[in-house]
Amino acid sequence: LFLLLNMGRWLVISDPVPENLDLIVTFAGEQQRVAYSRELSMKFPKSFWILSDYKNGYSRLLRRSNFDMSRVHIVDTCKNTVSEIDAVNRWIKDNRHMFREKNRISIGLVSSPYHMRRIQLIVKNQFKEPDFRFYYLPVPLERYKWTNKMIKYWWSTGAVSRAVISEFQKIIYFILIY
Repeated sequence: LFLLLNMGRWLVISDPVPENLDLIVTFAGEQQRVAYSRELSMKFPKSFWILSDYKNGYSRLLRRSNFDMSRVHIVDTCKNTVSEIDAVNRWIKDNRHMFREKNRISIGLVSSPYHMRRIQLIVKNQFKEPDFRFYYLPVPLERYKWTNKMIKYWWSTGAVSRAVISEFQKIIYFILIY
């Protein structure tokens, strides 16, 4: 019963925005993720940005707004969160030379608040080296018109309860399959 009641809060992982980010990773799914990542990329103008963007919908909008796309790597082939993190891992290996002077690469992971626990589980499964520092930077709750109270009492709000149940099912699937 305790686990069930706290499932909403357990899913949400959030780090403070660090002083520096070398890489920003945006998981596909919602415009709020892209908008928040754009803000982070403006705050960290030397960072690179990996954007998982099915059929380049959001990247087209960025281009139209005259955003500097030279720092953005678009991944449009991912089918799920595991494949997105695989793509990040490959991109880092292929572009390691850009971080030569870095002892540790700081990576900001941007997604929905309820998605962060699963991302953390997958990252810990795939990245074993101490060369990386991951920051879990979910889109702020208020951008979804959600509150901490709604997360705490997740079963009482339809949109939140659907997200929590779906995410919990995906975590169980990940644990069983991977």
